[in-house]
Amino acid sequence: MATDALRQQIAATPPPGAPAPRVRPDAPPWLGGVLGVLAVLAVWTLLSVTVYRSSGIVPTPWGVVAQFADTGFAQYWRNASVTTWSAAQGYLWGNLAAVALSCVVLLLPAFEGVATQVAVISYCIPLTAIGPIVLIVSEPGARTTSIFLAALSVVFTTVVGCLLGLRAADRTALDVVRAYGGSRWTQLVKVRLVAGLPSVFAALKLAAPAAFLGAVLGEYFGGVDSGLGIIITAAQTNLQYAQLWALALLSGAIAGVGYLLVGVLARLVAPWSATGESGVR
Repeated sequence: MATDALRQQIAATPPPGAPAPRVRPDAPPWLGGVLGVLAVLAVWTLLSVTVYRSSGIVPTPWGVVAQFADTGFAQYWRNASVTTWSAAQGYLWGNLAAVALSCVVLLLPAFEGVATQVAVISYCIPLTAIGPIVLIVSEPGARTTSIFLAALSVVFTTVVGCLLGLRAADRTALDVVRAYGGSRWTQLVKVRLVAGLPSVFAALKLAAPAAFLGAVLGEYFGGVDSGLGIIITAAQTNLQYAQLWALALLSGAIAGVGYLLVGVLARLVAPWSATGESGVR
C-alpha cells in the first residue's frame, strides 16, 4: 500500500523544468446569467426576423423597447403599481395563514391531517374556477379577487417550506428545552424558528412570483378598471403583439424583483440561510 501511494505521488509530480500547470480563474457568478440573457436575445431576434417576420407575432427586441417608449412610462407604472399592491396584500395574508397553519401542526399534532388537507386543497383548486366565484361574492370595483388568488397561490408552498424547516430542528436542542420544563411553544420559539428560517425564506422567495401571478390572473376576470391583467387583455384583443411582449417582460421583471427582495431580506435576517449552515448551535 505504501509503495502504491509513493508511485502515485511520483507520477503526479511534474518533472524538473516542466512548465507549471495553468490554473484557470473561476468565472464570476454573474457570467452565466449574462450569457444566458444574450443567448435568449439572439434566438429571439433570429426568430423575429425570419420565421415570424411576416406575421409579426414575435416582434424584435428593439420593437418591444420602442413599444415601452410609445405607450409611456406613466401608463405602465400606474397599472403595474396597482397589480403589485394587490399581489403584496395577497402575499402577506397567504403567508400569514400558511405560517399559522404550520405552527398549529407543530403545537397540536392531532390537527396535522386537517392542516395538510387544507394546504393540498388550496393547491389543487384551479384558480380559473374559484376566481369567478370570488368575483361574484365580492363588492363591485373591489380588488378582492386579485388579492384572494394571490393569497391562495402561496399557501401550499409556504406550508411545505415551513413544516420542512421547523421539523429540521436539532433533536438535542429540543430535548434540552424539554428537560428544563419548556413547552412545545418554547421549543417552537427558541429552537424551531431559528433552525427553520432557511427553509422558510426559501419558500417565501418562491411565493413572491406565485403571488404576482395570482394577482394578474385575478384581474383577468374583470370587475376592476386598472392593472396589468386589464391591459394584457386589451392588448390581446387588439392584436398588439409588441405590447403583449412588453407586458410579459414587465411582469416577469416585477416577479423577479420580488424574488430578489425576499432573498436580500433572508440574508439580513438569517445570514446562515445563504451558506447552508445551521443557525442552532
